[in-house]
Amino acid sequence: MKLFNKYLGLLRLYLIDLLAGIAISKALSELTIQQYFSKETLHKIQQDKFQRLFNIAKSSTEFYRNTTTYSELPILTKEMVRSNFNNFISNIYNKRLYTKATGGSTGKSLVYYSTAKSRSYLWAGIMLSWMVAGYEKGDKIAILAGSALIDVKSGFKRRVFYKLFNVDTYSAYHLDEQNMRLYIEKLINTKVKIIYGYATVLDRLATFINTKYASSFPDLKGIVSTAEIFTESMRNNIEEAFNVSVFNQYGCNEAGVSAFECEYHKLHLINTRSYFEVDNEGSLISTDLSNEGFIMIKYLTGDQVEMSEEINCICGRHFPIINKVIGRINDMIIDTDQNIIHGSFFHFLFRNDNSIKQFQVQFDQKTINVFLNVDLTIHDKNYYNRYLDEVKRNLKFNHYNLFINSSFLSSNNAKHRHIINTTEPVL
Repeated sequence: MKLFNKYLGLLRLYLIDLLAGIAISKALSELTIQQYFSKETLHKIQQDKFQRLFNIAKSSTEFYRNTTTYSELPILTKEMVRSNFNNFISNIYNKRLYTKATGGSTGKSLVYYSTAKSRSYLWAGIMLSWMVAGYEKGDKIAILAGSALIDVKSGFKRRVFYKLFNVDTYSAYHLDEQNMRLYIEKLINTKVKIIYGYATVLDRLATFINTKYASSFPDLKGIVSTAEIFTESMRNNIEEAFNVSVFNQYGCNEAGVSAFECEYHKLHLINTRSYFEVDNEGSLISTDLSNEGFIMIKYLTGDQVEMSEEINCICGRHFPIINKVIGRINDMIIDTDQNIIHGSFFHFLFRNDNSIKQFQVQFDQKTINVFLNVDLTIHDKNYYNRYLDEVKRNLKFNHYNLFINSSFLSSNNAKHRHIINTTEPVL
């Protein structure tokens, strides 16, 4: 049976590659081997890939046409990419470009183009993190996330993709007790082997299991956390609830960043997919080496990291090690009935409206205020009331308010926060 499942898993991956026009199998095989290469070999692969990409950028894109050295390039912000969008497209790239969007941690997602090769490495990096947790090709996977990982309005092709991958998706938007009970029963009944999800979602589900709904998951091999800051208290809470090891995975797809925890809980950054640097403030700046269609060199990820000086890990992998990803945990929105919605709900709600430049949601025990910074291409303010109606359908408050182009609340470090519980101090 084990051999049958192995070949069935390989067949599933082959069909995914065939139907989606990607090459996850090839990318995964490559990374599986590369992770044990020497530091020097990995560095040479990275340098060779970057030089190739840099030459393509200089010869085929408007933005890099007059560039001679890497050091003279500006650090790319999301706004710079938006303002010069077409200038990042390679005019010699003749394959399909896929429209992607970031999660929008600053309140407005970035739309960009990805390639089949970049998509392949994205999934290969994720699968590498699953493999550390015990994953074998074809195993049942549960993804607990929001729009950054799953699209609740996904089309037929996406549904087929997940079906072939043997993935069930669980929305992070509604985390009330009734839904958590349903989630737990489904995880058990479908014999899920690996759970992959947002840190805060996993943590909340674990707290519910530990305090109100004790459950056993005999088929579960491991859990992988992603998308948010993952703390040791979260790890302990989740491991207590599910009785398996939990591993962290970190990524910034538009910058080619993908990192995964090994068996010794060292976070390894796959440096054969990204050309990265860390500035004096700890900001991670990176280039996706696998995206030759929409080239963004020295992209500011928005994350701060602390790199390790360790050269050799006990696990035998020589990808660089990230000591710490510095950031903040995404807020949950809690309504008057103590129902909870993950903050990614609002990213999904606004992501396709180009008139919205930024947003912020402020709430307390009785009131929710939605602030929208819009570009005035739509003159009818009533147009935006539909978003407030959607909030009313999903969250119960005594008062709902919509503000157009009003001032946002700022944190002490001047960073924009998109979800703010006003009963707590703004740090």
